[in-house]
Amino acid sequence: MKSILVKEIVGYNAISMNSGNKLKELILGSWNGNERIELNFLDVEVFASPFFNASIGVLLKDKNIEELQSKLVFNNISDHGKKLLNLVISNAIKFYSDTEGNTTQGLSEIRKDL
Repeated sequence: MKSILVKEIVGYNAISMNSGNKLKELILGSWNGNERIELNFLDVEVFASPFFNASIGVLLKDKNIEELQSKLVFNNISDHGKKLLNLVISNAIKFYSDTEGNTTQGLSEIRKDL
């Protein structure tokens, strides 16, 4: 199993899209083959959705949830991190499966109100 110690990439705070992009690139660099990828969140204390959107959620654009579940192993992630990760995954599944454009239409309507 390939292991990625997330703290070495992001430090104690997994919050920014930039950090998420770095993790995504490492994941994709290890994706091919039969080996699973462990994401070890040991000592990561703070989580935010932009990080998970850029690192995990975006993977669902080209991969399905079953592929993610069979390939990625999440270890030492706090309960808050798990809840946020599950929310991001759920939202990404809805977003990337929206073939009728309802998600983007909703975003356009929100922007009009701003």
